Order: sequence, then structure tokens, then C-alpha cells
Amino acid sequence: MTTPMVHAMLAQVAAFAKAKRLSLYLVGGFVRDQLLGRARHPVNLDFAIASGALTVGQELAARLRGTYICLDEATRTSRVVVGSGEGRLELDLADFRGRALEDDLAKRDFTINAMAVALDDWLADPKRWAARLIDPLQGRRDLADRRLRACFPETFLDDPVRILRAFRFAVELSVTLEPSLTALMASASFGLSRIAGERVRDELFAILHTDRASWALARLNEVGALDVLFPELVPGRGIEQGGYHHLDVLNHQLEAVAQCDRMLLDLAEFSQALRAPLAAYLAQDVVERRTRQALVKLGALYHDVGKPATRRIKDDGEIWFIGHEQFGAELTDAMAIRLRLSNREAEMVRHLVLFHLRPGHLSRQAQLTRRAIFRFFRDVGEDGPACLLMWWADRLATRGPASHLDQIDQQRARLEELLGAYFFKPEEAVRPPRLLDGRQLMEALGLTPGPVVGELLRAIEEAQAEGRLQTKEDALALARELLKTQ
Repeated sequence: MTTPMVHAMLAQVAAFAKAKRLSLYLVGGFVRDQLLGRARHPVNLDFAIASGALTVGQELAARLRGTYICLDEATRTSRVVVGSGEGRLELDLADFRGRALEDDLAKRDFTINAMAVALDDWLADPKRWAARLIDPLQGRRDLADRRLRACFPETFLDDPVRILRAFRFAVELSVTLEPSLTALMASASFGLSRIAGERVRDELFAILHTDRASWALARLNEVGALDVLFPELVPGRGIEQGGYHHLDVLNHQLEAVAQCDRMLLDLAEFSQALRAPLAAYLAQDVVERRTRQALVKLGALYHDVGKPATRRIKDDGEIWFIGHEQFGAELTDAMAIRLRLSNREAEMVRHLVLFHLRPGHLSRQAQLTRRAIFRFFRDVGEDGPACLLMWWADRLATRGPASHLDQIDQQRARLEELLGAYFFKPEEAVRPPRLLDGRQLMEALGLTPGPVVGELLRAIEEAQAEGRLQTKEDALALARELLKTQ
């Protein structure tokens, strides 16, 4: 069930351990996934050792010519990274949490992760290693029953990020949480506020990459963890939105994520021609292991976060949220900092919230002009398709009695038209090739550097996108006309 590359790596680690007279045990997720016949990328190999994991990690990294990372000095956990891309392997080493291996297994998060096998036993017979499985908590039985059971009652208090892990395993492995876990998670959810943002982020994105992210977020809401993870969302609970909506603000945002789950699963919502380019676009990493698809869902979760602060009721009882997109975009900054998102990820989420109303305005036009298409993608840039997808999820999550369901077909047509412009005709109205640059413009018209040059270039680009300009001479003629009006 392992690849030759993994088997060769385990053989090298075993030779290293033998030379050092060390006893190494394969534990945790690798053992679980081997029993399931489940492949993961990158491959992560978990090892338990009686003591010295930090020093052993450094020595192993030197032997394998890999990179050493100290994951947690307090828990004596280290990582060795070997290779890159498809050939990347991660080897995690940790000291026993207790005097013996059985003590360590008893202190792990869930029984399905509390199984081990001696590395030498695994290599002796990779096809029958399970006969020598060390399984004091009956994790293999729970795995067969697709049941998630805690190793000990204080597991979430011991490490609150395990709350996120529980729901991640539920959606990734299709396991059912033991009923007693709900109360245990609720009593420990406050502790998530002290967990490093990077750890929360990694578990959250693992959830967002699945097609059951909305289910997990709803369960996090039920146990009180959502309030701790995303305090900006709390004011939206119970906030009525009026006739266009059938849910309060918070539940509407959760429903928008549910629509993303459904829509992005196979992209069957869209014409056949769009599915492949959309799939490639969504699968692209914004940073390593964090894709556009996950960020679309995060944007959906936050898209109306500015509504509670901007809610106004007019004399006729109609509810308005004027400016909620701008205010909401500002609120995403704190979340991005808390989760240690990269600048590019933070910018993308901000764009999704800030511009999420624009596609709706465009969708109500009987015919889209090239100028309208150009201006949308000029402002939103490469986040344009993501914004369109998130808007469509938002639209489908809006089903109040005043919602114009009769407009759905027209709006879908405008959606496809905008996506088609981005993927199939970018040179026309999305990113037309520049007819001339700033230096050429200044030389031809005797201009000096300044704001005027930028304004002229933007006007030329827009006119070109409209189809009014074809050549450099056309661009210069327009620039001369514009200069006369200044």
C-alpha cells in the first residue's frame, strides 16, 4: 500500500536507527491511512521515540540531506523534509508522552490515531505488518466502525485544536463522532483563543478543501468554537435581513459556504466548456497547500460580515445595509492576521468581500458591454472568477419571499458571459495587450512623469477594451484629444 519511494525512505530511516541503536515506531496518521488504503500528499510519516526527538531529527536530516524543522520544543517534536513537489516526504519525530509507548498512545487525540507498529516489524513484512499492530485502545475496531472516539476525556482541554481535527476527520474520513464528544468540545472551545494561528489555519484549510466544509462549520457553530475562531461573525447571529433573505446574517453566510461545497464539487452548474478552466483555476495554490477554492469558501463565510454594523430600517420597514461591503472588507483584516494568512491570501479575501455585490449589478443588465466587463476585471484582477463564483453561491443562498427567482436564468447567462470573457477572450475586454507604455506616451507627447500619464494610459486601455482603438496611432490620437480637455 506504500509506494517504492516511501518504502525506500523507511528502509533508510531503519538503517539510521539501527546504527544509532534506536527503537522507532510508526504511529498516528500514517498507520491509520495504511489500514484504510488511503494515500496522502505530501506523504507524512509519524515516528515515536522514547526520547531525543529533537537531536535525532537533526541527525536524521543530515543523513538524508533533508531540512530540519523544530515543530515544538515544549513537546519535543521535530520534522525532517526530504524532496519537493510530488517527491516531498515529511518525517515527524516526537518523544513518548509518558514512560512507555502505551502511555504515549493513551495521550493521543483519537483512538484511530493511537495505533503503532515497530518500524522493523513493518519492514519485515509490509503486507502483513498489521498482525503486529500495537493497539491498546481498539483504534482499529473504531476505524472499521467509522467511529471517532477520544483517547481520554480531557483530550480537547489538552489541545483545543483537536476540536477542528475532529471535524476534519469527520469530513475527510467519513467517520461519525461519538455523541459524548459534543459536550467535551463545547467545554474546551474557549481554549482555541490561545492556539497559534498557524495551527488553526492549517486545520481550517484542510476542512475548506473538502466538499463538506459547511457541515463542519455548522458543527463548530453548535459547540461554540466558531465564535472563538471568527469573533467578527458573532454580531450576525439573529440579525434579520428582510424579505430578500430567508436566514439571518450568520446562517446566510454558512448557507453560502454550503452552496460553494455543492457548486465547486464537480462544477456541473456551469457549461461544459467552462468546467476544465474553472477547475484548474480553483486548484491553483495561492500559497503552498492553500488553494483558491478554499479561499472562495472563506470569502463566502465572511462576505456579509459588515451587515450588522451597517443595518438601517427605513420608515416603511425596509432593511438596508448600505456600505456593508466596504466595512466588511475592513473586518477581514483582523481575521487574516489572526490566521497568519499571506498578504496575497488576505488581499484575495478582502477583494471577495469588497466586490461581492458587483456581479449582481452586472447580472441584471440585459446586455453586458465590453466596458463593463473590462472595468470589473480591472478592479478585481485575477480574483475576478473567484468573486463571480462566490457571488453565485451568495445568490443561491438568498431565497426570501422577495427574492427575484425569475431573474435566475438571466443572471446565470451573465455569469457565464463574464467567466467566458476571462478564460476565452482575455485579450478583448479583460487584459487587452498594451498599445504603448508610459515612456512611449511621454516621448510622443512631450510629457513629464506624473499622474496625467497614468490617467491617459488607463483611458487608452479602457477605450481599447471597448474596441475603439486598434493601433498605437489610435492611442496617441485619443491621448491628444484628452489633453485638450484638461
